[in-house]
Amino acid sequence: MDGSQKKTIFADQIKLIMTLFGTYFETIPLILMALFAITFVFLALYYGLNHFRVSRYNASKTKPTPNNNAQPSVSVVLTSKNGEKLLTDNLTYLLEQNYPKLEVVVVDYDSFDNTQYVLQVFKSNYPDKLKIVRLEKDVNNYKGKKFPLSIGIQSAKNDIILLTENDCVPKSFDWVEKIVAPFANPKTQIVLGYHGLESSKGMLNAFEQYENLSHSAVMFGTALMHRPYCGVGRNMAYRRQFFFDNKGFIKQYNIPYGDDDLFVNKNGNSSNTGVCLEKDAYVVSKPPKTVTAWLDQRRRLHSTIKKYKASDKTMLLLRTLAITLFYLCGILLYVLNPLPILGFILLGVLVAKIAWQIVCNYQLCRRLNIKRYIAALSPFFEIYFLFANTFLFLLTLKRKNGHGSNS
Repeated sequence: MDGSQKKTIFADQIKLIMTLFGTYFETIPLILMALFAITFVFLALYYGLNHFRVSRYNASKTKPTPNNNAQPSVSVVLTSKNGEKLLTDNLTYLLEQNYPKLEVVVVDYDSFDNTQYVLQVFKSNYPDKLKIVRLEKDVNNYKGKKFPLSIGIQSAKNDIILLTENDCVPKSFDWVEKIVAPFANPKTQIVLGYHGLESSKGMLNAFEQYENLSHSAVMFGTALMHRPYCGVGRNMAYRRQFFFDNKGFIKQYNIPYGDDDLFVNKNGNSSNTGVCLEKDAYVVSKPPKTVTAWLDQRRRLHSTIKKYKASDKTMLLLRTLAITLFYLCGILLYVLNPLPILGFILLGVLVAKIAWQIVCNYQLCRRLNIKRYIAALSPFFEIYFLFANTFLFLLTLKRKNGHGSNS
């Protein structure tokens, strides 16, 4: 049996099924073509409004309301659990920032390595800039780092809280100055910054780079459309009083993760959230080196999605549904093929979709200093994550909140 015979048999089976359900077969291709066209337009807009829009964003054109006061005082707050090596390698980059009103608050919690001694050495060299908060194991009755982070924010003395983690390195010693610049607008309460991953060889790193690219596109894209829905705690800032006015993480202590994305999801709005895409404001960290560690990280991140606002969960669902319907309708139309020319039309639309997707991702890769080949492979990655993310989402619905904590 050749391919054409298999195609004919499959089409007949589809026709029979539709007839059994009382649907005239002649209407099915019209419905499929309509869905195919709608999802194509939706995805084209999605790439344009997120990936392309973020890549072309120019902060100077937003014209924020100026604040003539001096630079705000800033407290960089991070937590560390058994972070002896990471602090030794990275803490200097925070303490040596070119910013006059700066303190660095490190919350050392539940550590059993030499973290406290490493911090004491730094303290002797930066007595006026470094503040150490040490929590014993039995102090934190909650899973995750929300409680230690809350203690760090409470211990901070300055107006602006700038969050990062002990494995992150700023791309510039002007990081603090750049990331807090949007606070010149007095309405701004939250600023979202970019966190990148170190590039290396191998397919695992490629998957990690694409996932970070895709997440950053939506995070910044929605914020630029005045609909912020998440943030990344490795490079994010908010006003200290805003944190306390919104009761911090009190309502989220029972959830191990989400100190960043859930806080923005619940408290960010069209007027109080700004973005900073200056390259000197980027931070980078090393991604997980094994598939197991990467999957565990992804599971933790996806465990908070079910706590998002309904409108944001709907947005994520629509994107997944659009990708699924686009390819599914295209395949069914090709199999049914009611018109001889339809195959060429399908091919043309598919090429247009993939080309626009690659162009948008290429521009964003340039903006975020990500290897350009990630853009070329983005259609393949998109299909993979369509299945992988769906599986993770279903998995997190069945599991109880995970255990463990982030350093």
